Amino acid sequence: MSATQPQIGATCPSCGRFVGPLEKCPYCGADIQKRIPLKFIRLACLVLAILGIALLVYAASGATTPTTKINDIGATMNYAYVRIQGTVTRGPLYDPDQQSLRFYVADDTGEIQAATFRDVTQQLVAQNKIPTIGDQITTEGTLRVRDDFTSFNVSSADKLQLTPPSARDIAIQQIGYDDEWHYVVVKGDVREIREPYQGLALITLGDASGELDVAVNADIEKLYGALPAFDLGDAVQVQGVVTYFRDTPQLVLRHPRDFTKLAIDNTAAATVHIGELDAARVNQRVQVAGDVTRVSKFSQGVRATIADDTGEITLVLWQDLYDQIPNANELQQGARVSVLGKLSQYRGEFEIQPQRASDVKISAALAQNNATAVPNAASEPNATREPTQTPRPTREPTAAPVARTIASLTQADQNATVIVQGKIARASEFSQGMRYTLDDGSGKITLLIWKDVLEKLSARAALKPGAEVRVTGTLDVFNNELEIVPANAGDVELVAAAVVPTVSVRTIASISTNDLDQTVFIQGTIADAADFSAGKYVTVQDDSGKIRVTVFKNVLAPIQDKLAIGAPISVRGKVNVFRGEMEIVADEIVIER
Repeated sequence: MSATQPQIGATCPSCGRFVGPLEKCPYCGADIQKRIPLKFIRLACLVLAILGIALLVYAASGATTPTTKINDIGATMNYAYVRIQGTVTRGPLYDPDQQSLRFYVADDTGEIQAATFRDVTQQLVAQNKIPTIGDQITTEGTLRVRDDFTSFNVSSADKLQLTPPSARDIAIQQIGYDDEWHYVVVKGDVREIREPYQGLALITLGDASGELDVAVNADIEKLYGALPAFDLGDAVQVQGVVTYFRDTPQLVLRHPRDFTKLAIDNTAAATVHIGELDAARVNQRVQVAGDVTRVSKFSQGVRATIADDTGEITLVLWQDLYDQIPNANELQQGARVSVLGKLSQYRGEFEIQPQRASDVKISAALAQNNATAVPNAASEPNATREPTQTPRPTREPTAAPVARTIASLTQADQNATVIVQGKIARASEFSQGMRYTLDDGSGKITLLIWKDVLEKLSARAALKPGAEVRVTGTLDVFNNELEIVPANAGDVELVAAAVVPTVSVRTIASISTNDLDQTVFIQGTIADAADFSAGKYVTVQDDSGKIRVTVFKNVLAPIQDKLAIGAPISVRGKVNVFRGEMEIVADEIVIER
């Protein structure tokens, strides 16, 4: 058995005697080798630990946090520190009491609510770096993942970078789906102001081409102050981000300075003599006043002839608008009428079409129940003289329509009757009918079908993207673009129905955000149905779950009478996410009863 090694620093290595803490052996005089004191070892460990942490912090501060796609966020990422990048789609929502800002960010995979609090909010406000709808944003922060909701908290003002959108001028009617989330500038006059709920104001703005709503969030005014003073009829310029509400475009105001009152006379106050109206004013808003000389009904509303001392014009009131006029029953021969509306020309004659009931002011006739004969001016000197009528152009014989390619049509062909054939590339509904984009390979043109014609069209349900049609109609120019307008349902012929791609039946539960913008086909039963302004929301269920189906009026019309809770239903449409909820926007619906 080997001898035990003597402990260094306790015994003399020369004579082997115990020396304790002495540095020199008192017996033989040899030098004693000492151990390193424990306190030095502890100090060295502490220094090394601090140095290691410093190196880690330095390495982390120099590394870029990878960008996380919103759709990739899962339950295991609660409190994870991530970087997101996308477009601000809603907000800001500002709470001055809590010093919080909330907004929504979307990338190409999904949408998430983001928020800042207290110091971060104060810094963003002080730096005028507030995330606003339309901004491109890059930011870092912490995720909060719950069973029913996922949110993102911005870590600091320095970690938030914004790129505001650039604006371009555009006419209201030119705004389309391609402009969504784009920043545009429109000019027009204020036609209506309403507040659908507290915190949101909608200002209806109109130009010669059409109307749209400007949405003003109360949080914008909390942050930046009130909009400049304005009245109905004032001409204004508005910069805003294009968004869609139930398939209808609107502008969302980013800042009060983006709403500017123009130094132009208030159009709601300027009355024009009827005889002064000419083709140069077509598609413009004008105000006229005169006496009603004739009133007649047609399938979709009421027509009245209004005359002043310079001429006469036809007032067209669609039924839905006519029903909203409080004293519509006073629109009779002899009544006094003031109308603000869009001037149009139909078959060589001028018409004025108001957009809302408040644009029509009717004063009852003084003696509308008296003798109907017009007083003889010669025998009754004080009798009211009949208004001078504007001479109407002599109509030339209508030439037989000629088949034309779309590319060969120009504005010089306005009022000509032609035949075009092409495929429907797009369909959109408006208050008085439908607009379709026709493409024949050589070019594109708008096919405008008014309500009264559309309702008599047996092939209406088949008029969808991909269908080929042959149309006989009159060429018109609207907003500097050509339109073809059929006069009768027989002028629209379905040549070939749209080719519907074969899609296998999916269970509702299998549909996810991975299917966004994809066409799916489901079968089930109707669990619920609710109206909205442009159609119906239909809840469809199968054995796996439920989903909301958005059905717009053009798809709804053929099946509306068959809608019933519990009815078997088949739906083909595109998958969409609206305000965080999965839905299908229906292209085709079949209901079996």
